[in-house]
Amino acid sequence: MRVTRRAALAAGLATFAVPAAADGIRDAAPPATDVAAWRAYEARLRARMADAGGGRFDQTAARAAFDLGNAARRAAGAPPLEWHEDLAQAARAHAGDLARRGYVEHLSPEGFDPSHRFWLLARRTIGSPSENIGYHSGAPVGADHFLRTWRRSPGHWANLLRASHSHGGYAFVRGPRQAVAVGLYCRPLAELDEPLPFQATGPDIARALRNLPAELRPRLAVPQGSRLGRVEGAPPVMQITALRRVDVGRADVIGGPIFLAAPGPAAG
Repeated sequence: MRVTRRAALAAGLATFAVPAAADGIRDAAPPATDVAAWRAYEARLRARMADAGGGRFDQTAARAAFDLGNAARRAAGAPPLEWHEDLAQAARAHAGDLARRGYVEHLSPEGFDPSHRFWLLARRTIGSPSENIGYHSGAPVGADHFLRTWRRSPGHWANLLRASHSHGGYAFVRGPRQAVAVGLYCRPLAELDEPLPFQATGPDIARALRNLPAELRPRLAVPQGSRLGRVEGAPPVMQITALRRVDVGRADVIGGPIFLAAPGPAAG
């Protein structure tokens, strides 16, 4: 298992907890012109949701982590989270990828971060997630082990208790001598009436934009954390985004589904 975060390397422990995704994720995703990279990563994520990276998903432990996290939030005066299956799917995909490829990072080797995973897999939700991950090597452990580890990390614990989060999802992968835990947290801004296909035509995109409240100022952009690259015409990899007002004259850009621009059906 390759652990790349300096804090994990310095710990010298059997369990590593990587700092929350909100701290230091850099813009490193492939450019919006690299369709092959985005298509391959989406396929990889769906494959890992199916095979757990060669391990097995422990849904009981994932739900236990969720319940323990909510207990900690209540004790801290933060509202409990609602389980969000799209967040859980993205967590499962990354946990499986960590187990399969033997690394412990929020950023994939290709440069994709937690938000990209969520935006590639959650085909209806507008929202920007943050992530906690942990890795344990040795005797089997349960969800409480990772919650105790995260409690000892100020970044993880602040992420888990953040009052602005309203939804969460967890994954837990067990291997022969390892366990990987991933938690994703988010406050969804809006939801499309129907899932946007990963390979979306003009009519698909138009329906998705019409379904969003006008006050959110929905728009199309290249994926956040990605650069445009050299392209003639519309970029082939796009994302639906919306604005969330945070103060007078200030708004956050919140991401939604990432998709590949596909030609519409031929007239006939």
